[in-house]
Amino acid sequence: MSRERLGIAGLGLIGGSLALALRRTRGSPEIWGFDRRAEHARLAVERGAIDRACGEREIASCDIVMVCVPVQRSLPLIRRLGKRMRPGTVLTDAGSVKAEIVRAGTESIAPGAEFVGGHPIAGTENSGFLAADPKLFSRKTAILTPARGNSEGALLRVGKLWERAGARVVRMDPETHDHVFAYVSHLPHAVAYALVHSVATLSSRVPLGYSAGGFRDFTRIASSNPEMWKDIVLQNRTEVLRAAAHYRRSFDRLTRLIRERDETGLIAYFRKAKQTRDGI
Repeated sequence: MSRERLGIAGLGLIGGSLALALRRTRGSPEIWGFDRRAEHARLAVERGAIDRACGEREIASCDIVMVCVPVQRSLPLIRRLGKRMRPGTVLTDAGSVKAEIVRAGTESIAPGAEFVGGHPIAGTENSGFLAADPKLFSRKTAILTPARGNSEGALLRVGKLWERAGARVVRMDPETHDHVFAYVSHLPHAVAYALVHSVATLSSRVPLGYSAGGFRDFTRIASSNPEMWKDIVLQNRTEVLRAAAHYRRSFDRLTRLIRERDETGLIAYFRKAKQTRDGI
């Protein structure tokens, strides 16, 4: 009996790491890879991450196809691949926004095939195949976002891939996912970018060489790929704007406490934040 064939569309940090992680497991699938950057595909073959580099049409012939490209580019790619999938195959993704992607996937998937939305909660501020790490998903969480019509079999097939890569698999509906991650991922990135931008555009000179752990730790994620984060905040813009408005109200309250020299209020504000952070 032939091995199941996995196709990975996008061999950057996530796609490359998944391929490398699966290579370390017994009974791993045959892996084909596609990337619009020929250099990434070449490196993936040379480093043994994939068995074969192929084109977009060829990758649709795989048993499971995992789309690992920025979320705005993933929409047209998912629509094209979905129409080409064979009965019994599964198309899935690893995008950070889910509602719009799941909608596109379920609407475009060919009869007899299924689309399963997914999101591994793992990453770094680096990107590209050279940043790929076989341990990236170890002890991390991968979320599947089932849609109406998904079979248990398709969900288990996709979940098994992430488990083989070292992740713990949970399920969440797409809309809840986008609401939750607007607060715990998308807003923090936006705030980090905004803080660094505010310092970079000051009229007075602030030498960043003097920055200590606070600024460096808080803004590390502002070194993330700008194109990727442009896509994420635009695709999840409704939830991100709602989260930003809530954050603005909280920051306005902090500003007021400082202006009024309200020591009791400041201690209560900071203590609430500390207790919440300590519980993570």
